[in-house]
Order: sequence, then structure tokens, then C-alpha cells
Amino acid sequence: MARQLLVDAAEHAERAAEAADGESARRLTGVADDLRAVADEGRSGPDHGWMAKRINTIRDAAGDDDDEVQSHAEAAVESVSEYREGIPGV
Repeated sequence: MARQLLVDAAEHAERAAEAADGESARRLTGVADDLRAVADEGRSGPDHGWMAKRINTIRDAAGDDDDEVQSHAEAAVESVSEYREGIPGV
């Protein structure tokens, strides 16, 4: 289930990127690629700091974009945040 949250986050980030333009689209695509790569790995996932950076990038890249970008970006953040709840530490 935990890995599925990362896949879900990657899919939402990809949808946000498809709806965005320019630098925002590029940054959202990069985060989607990062999340998918981590979800595909067979070892323990990233730490809180890594996840927080991706959340910040998603929020910053979505910025003041349209509702579709904002909706998918927020869904991605929710999935990442839910995943983070299962990480020991902070």
C-alpha cells in the first residue's frame, strides 16, 4: 500500500505537468519521475527530508496555475504526505 501512494503521487504530478506550461511543467515532470523511481525500487524508501523537498517543489511549481494543475498538485501532495506518515522519525 505504501508504494502505491508514491505511484499515485507520481501520476497526479504527471497530470499536473500535462496541464501546466513551461518551467512548471518541467518541474512537475521531474518530481513525477523522482516519485516513480522511488516507488519502483525494491528497498526502503526516501527519508522525510527528501519527501519534503518534493512536496515543496510540487507546491511551488503549481503556484498560481489553473484549477486542473492545482487539483492534481494537491492530490500529489496528499499522497506524499500520507506516505510520509509511515516513515519513522520526524
